[in-house]
Amino acid sequence: MATIKANVDIMLAALMARIAFFLVIIFGAFVAATVIFPGVNPGDLIAGLGIGSVALGFAFKDVLQNLFAGFLILLYRPFAIGDQIKIDDFEGTVEEINVRATKIKTYDGERVVVPNNELYMKSVLVRTAFPHRRTKIEVGIGYDESHEKAREILLGVLKNTEDIVDNPEPEVEVVALADSSVNLRMLFWTDSVKSVTRRTSDKVVSETKRALDEAGIEIPFPQRVVTMVDNEVESKAA
Repeated sequence: MATIKANVDIMLAALMARIAFFLVIIFGAFVAATVIFPGVNPGDLIAGLGIGSVALGFAFKDVLQNLFAGFLILLYRPFAIGDQIKIDDFEGTVEEINVRATKIKTYDGERVVVPNNELYMKSVLVRTAFPHRRTKIEVGIGYDESHEKAREILLGVLKNTEDIVDNPEPEVEVVALADSSVNLRMLFWTDSVKSVTRRTSDKVVSETKRALDEAGIEIPFPQRVVTMVDNEVESKAA
């Protein structure tokens, strides 16, 4: 974490140095013009500089927006290098924040270059903003089964699964009386890194299936009952 913070500080310092460099060049050119051409009125130069700045502003609008957005991102740090973020349809790990854009490495090993202005103006989901995050998994049991027994079994699965933290404690709640099942939702907290949440979810789902099978608790699938009444067909979901 200290290394990441140092890298961000270096990038911020480099950006500020670049801005200062261009300001010095502009000021130097202004002073040189007044020395080389003594007859030039400084007021005319300032007025000309103002008109030129407006023209340049329109010409390089997107570049300037990305430049200042990058400066604000590095200054206020809504996310940092190494954070896992999601913007629009893109999600991955922040690799680099430079003056024009931010580079994100997706979970599939691809690179996305996002203009800083988009990152600053749009909503960004920072998945690793906190040390832990919650995962939710739903499972359905048959209506003839005891939901309290199933809740106890699922809690045991969560408490015995590696990488699930004890604080906050895992929970199991009944969330719906669906067409073919009583649905229970498992909620648990793990390290916020994607690889940990994915690995833990796989363990929970696998162990849930095994534990419910051992207990003889049915995991139903959608069924349809067809009844013949006076040569008419009535169909309803089971």
